[in-house]
Amino acid sequence: MKTFCIITLLMFSFVNPVKAYPENQMDDCIKSAMNNPATKSISKSSIMNYCDCALKAIIDEGKDIRESGYDCAQRNFNRN
Repeated sequence: MKTFCIITLLMFSFVNPVKAYPENQMDDCIKSAMNNPATKSISKSSIMNYCDCALKAIIDEGKDIRESGYDCAQRNFNRN
């Protein structure tokens, strides 16, 4: 029983976080941002971070689309 508890505890400590939004939404967001003329000078990694931030806020946390998009853009695009 002690071994079972230790194994269970170890399993839960090494579990990767799960994203609730579908992968295709991330792909769509990245493609859309990459095709936007306003983001031509933005790096792909910043766009990926923006999309991840926005999708988490909108889908995982249920926040407003416009507000989430603006907040995530401020965090990820103003560094460049």
